[in-house]
Amino acid sequence: MKLPRHLNPIFTMKPLSLFVTILCSTVSFTASAEIIEEKENKDTDEVMQVWGTEIVNDNSLLKNDIELKQADHLSDLLRDEAGVDVGGSHALNQSINIRGLSELDLDITIDGVDQSNNVFHHVGNLLINPDILQAVDLQVGKNSVINGGLGGGVAFETKDADDLLKPGQKYGARIYGDYGSNDYEGGSATVYGRPTEQLDFLVYYNYLDRHNPDDGDGNEQLGQDGTLQDVLTKFGWQPNEINRLELSYEYYHDKGDYTQKSNMGMGWAGHDSNIYPIKYTRESWALNHELDLGHTQIHSTAYSNNMDYNTDKVGFYNPNTGEELTNEHGITQTWGVKSLAETHLETGSVWHELRYGFEVTTQSAKKKSNGETVGKKDTSDSYSVYVEDEIEIVQDLFITPGVRYDYYKLNANGSVDGSIDKSFDDTSFGLAAKYLLTQEWTVKASATELFKGPALPGSFLENETVNHDENVKAETGVNYEAGIAYESINIAWFDAVGAYVNGFQTNIDDFIDDTYTGKYGLKNEGDVRIRGVESAINLQKNDFSGRLTYSHSDSKFTSVTADSRYVDGQAISGEVGDSFSLNLGYVIPNANLTFGWTSLVTLDLNKDVPEDTAKDGYDVHNISARWTPESIDGFMVTAGVENIFDEEYASHASYDNSTNDYTDYEPGRNYKVSLAYVF
Repeated sequence: MKLPRHLNPIFTMKPLSLFVTILCSTVSFTASAEIIEEKENKDTDEVMQVWGTEIVNDNSLLKNDIELKQADHLSDLLRDEAGVDVGGSHALNQSINIRGLSELDLDITIDGVDQSNNVFHHVGNLLINPDILQAVDLQVGKNSVINGGLGGGVAFETKDADDLLKPGQKYGARIYGDYGSNDYEGGSATVYGRPTEQLDFLVYYNYLDRHNPDDGDGNEQLGQDGTLQDVLTKFGWQPNEINRLELSYEYYHDKGDYTQKSNMGMGWAGHDSNIYPIKYTRESWALNHELDLGHTQIHSTAYSNNMDYNTDKVGFYNPNTGEELTNEHGITQTWGVKSLAETHLETGSVWHELRYGFEVTTQSAKKKSNGETVGKKDTSDSYSVYVEDEIEIVQDLFITPGVRYDYYKLNANGSVDGSIDKSFDDTSFGLAAKYLLTQEWTVKASATELFKGPALPGSFLENETVNHDENVKAETGVNYEAGIAYESINIAWFDAVGAYVNGFQTNIDDFIDDTYTGKYGLKNEGDVRIRGVESAINLQKNDFSGRLTYSHSDSKFTSVTADSRYVDGQAISGEVGDSFSLNLGYVIPNANLTFGWTSLVTLDLNKDVPEDTAKDGYDVHNISARWTPESIDGFMVTAGVENIFDEEYASHASYDNSTNDYTDYEPGRNYKVSLAYVF
């Protein structure tokens, strides 16, 4: 038994939402999409074995919008999703951005494990290897009380044996290797099996050796030379038809000669002198339990997540004092337990889908220097309970009222007059409506209240030097959304067409800019309003498929506090603006060849307030080809070119300072080839 993915403890996929099977779901190739097809003639059925990632954007109503990609950076997987961007040019500082909000304002999990660890504001807080992902559930914007983020969230699910085994197969394996001219090589090995009906396992190892890449202007990007290793093990036990237990362990280790401020580019004056041996490690345990009682399904998770950012400066000296520097650690640990239940029932002639659950999370952060703790440990405790009910009040009309209660306790140590020891709590409500106009058209609207307590400051900086505002408030507000979706097969010239348009306005009161809290302390900056739209259209005709997306976001401070770093009318620092993506795919079945093209176009971002706020637009294009020879069963070759025209560009979600040229530029042109063999 494996419960449906919509029972992820963070998200629900709302099964009576418009069930759109986008047959034209584009295989989006950022130079190396990977689909491994194993065809067997067994009982006249065709069997397909897939190594890829299913991306589901619940907010769009397109439930099965599938992207099968092989990606070596999270941006390869998500950057062309409407409303989503990924900042950071390196795995060390990659960070998800949704509608301009950073990852600490989002609800992000990997196999149910919370990823809110805040370590250091110059690196990312999400250490993840895209290659092992089975599914990504996106919630662009908060539109359910089940989600605890201000701007929505992302639930990542890694592969397990059931995702990879073919019917009748007990054991399997995959070996993989890839090379990029700019400038890395790596590979992975996976073994998996189901030795008995009750037991299954997966063991995965990935290794990546990176060197300093060149940007699109031919400049070597120093401070990115290192290696990454990722180990994932999973053991599943299904004692009967209604229960399943899965124990997983992951060790992700990234080390190299990295610049300490890895989100700031070569233009920063101290860039080269701040390159040290750095290690960034995530170690996670998770125990997942799935229970299927027929009308009720329950998914529960207990977990721990430890992140350690270590700069080994021993042997390096302060240029001003001559004093030898130290070995420093920023350590953030998270423990939690959560459970989500879904019950289907009828009261008279009214159908209900009731979703309810709880989350408990405790977190600690501390700094160590030469093995000794510096300052005091910061801690937080969070407790949440929620319930929502999707009700079909008349045929094809659904309303979903919901309520959530949050209690949050924070102890953040700072200077003598700048510590916080207080609790925050709130009851928030949500209401959504959905109407199936016809078999092809669906409309929706929702309003969901927001609540988020101040996140722990980053653990790498000494908290005794930080001045927090002891009167800091929790962030609150409302997210409003409205959208329409269309899906049809055999319409006009096309075999299938799917499209959606979604508009939103997010009001956030007492906004906290988590980008700076590690250095400047926790404080409220003012009130923020974000408006925008997301849209996509998918098309398929025979062996051709295409997908076009457009997203727009416009944020501004509607008021600011007396000591805010912002001014009235200014955009938030993660503002992305306007972007388009185009994915084209073509399959030649007789030759076992697939071709793909991906284009991403982001417009210039110019704001009137302040006058020097600007981010340069860019366009970047990728091409790929994949071949699966019939003569070698299970073998596949993918080759392609990333950034074909060698564009010098930086994502608007990355650190972008055009005034001082600290911009974090992406790698330039990259010729890429990968080989995979499944047996």
